[in-house]
Amino acid sequence: VLPRVGVFVDAANIELACDRLRARFDWRKVLNMLTENRQLVRAIAYSPVHDDPGVSIETQRFVEPFLDKGYKVVTKALKRFQDGSIKANVDIEMALDVIEMAERLDVVCLISGDGDFQRLVEVVQSKGVRVEVIAVGTSTASSLRHAADTFIDLQQRMRDLRMN
Repeated sequence: VLPRVGVFVDAANIELACDRLRARFDWRKVLNMLTENRQLVRAIAYSPVHDDPGVSIETQRFVEPFLDKGYKVVTKALKRFQDGSIKANVDIEMALDVIEMAERLDVVCLISGDGDFQRLVEVVQSKGVRVEVIAVGTSTASSLRHAADTFIDLQQRMRDLRMN
């Protein structure tokens, strides 16, 4: 019986890390790599989106790379603050979904370099689920990398996984 896998993507975190690398990954290729000899239960990309209803979801920076690539895209509107800063934190939504689904998974693939997810990794592992962190090495918190059962550095797989 194949291990059941769930793939959870912190879209803004990973896309900004890819920008720093000047790399565009083909997220279908990444999904195929992560699900080889495994049964995919769910793949979700969590993406902040513009709060302007005039801007179509499909064209948005953190949504577009995951469309038609096998991921369900969960969006959260950006919040604008008085000082002009913008924030859309999808961490809570992502963490809750991972914990909720953990009992139906053998492996959680967490695509993010955000050290805030270290505790999530530990909680999921305590339920007997393996956690693989997939991120850009140079943009990954070492605490997250060390907490994972496996760390996959996209930087080292660029040749196979980038957009053609």
